Amino acid sequence: MELTIESVEEVLSHLYVDDQRDLDLRSLRFIDPFALLLLDLALRDARAAGHPLRVEWPTLPAVRRWMIDMRFFADTKIVSPDLPLPEAGTALQPIVTIESEEHVSRLVDAFERRLCERFPIDDAPRRRFLRILLELCQNIPQHSNATEDVADPHGIAAMQDYQDGVLLAIADKGIGFRRSLALRAGMGDLDDATAISSVVLDGISRFRDPGHGRELQRIFRLVRSWDGTVAIRSGQALLYHSPLGGDLYDVAPFPGVQIALRIPRRVFGIGEPPTEERRVAGEGDSRFNE
Repeated sequence: MELTIESVEEVLSHLYVDDQRDLDLRSLRFIDPFALLLLDLALRDARAAGHPLRVEWPTLPAVRRWMIDMRFFADTKIVSPDLPLPEAGTALQPIVTIESEEHVSRLVDAFERRLCERFPIDDAPRRRFLRILLELCQNIPQHSNATEDVADPHGIAAMQDYQDGVLLAIADKGIGFRRSLALRAGMGDLDDATAISSVVLDGISRFRDPGHGRELQRIFRLVRSWDGTVAIRSGQALLYHSPLGGDLYDVAPFPGVQIALRIPRRVFGIGEPPTEERRVAGEGDSRFNE
């Protein structure tokens, strides 16, 4: 069982469409940062609603080790059941919270430092990546609780490198695109799919000022031009695009906005890892997610 950008919707459908409170992850062999953040927020959302989830955690030590390294259990305030664990791997960027605009610059600096410690990155792609990260992180304090009626939108971000690229995930459980755009006159009757299309494809913001908006539109176009993968989720809609194509899809209802970018290694000037470093998830390898 794998939980990825492409498959995590099955879990959300299980929880939010079938209304199940039990989640069996014992056979999980792989999980990416996007799925990890959605699982984090789903646990928080269920707990806030007074119906906490009953989760059977992965039994594979490599998976458990990576989840611990990514600070998943620390962020969700769940005590991980004891299991024999291999030596600690190194998560590229563990889960961090995005609390305020003042906090964003420090967060971006930390992401840059970790990425540059792992790889010798060319200056131009590094600067482009930092601008993307800055814009995505700033969206959370600026938009996730624009109505000021969400107790805890809980913005979080994480990152991991793989054989095919670097995966950046940013998520919150705030008001989402539809409710944010509804604050703008004449845009109060949009559904989630139209709201995503308006923000990402048309570059519309809740502000009429032409200096606002278009950030997500530029990011979406840029990552597509790199043959990367983009997933932008809000409410009951998902805009997904990979090198094989994509579309706007109906999905299970979930609060907030969740974004994943899979950027090919060559964009950063990073070569593919040596053959001996390409490993199969869970086969005795504590670095399975790296």
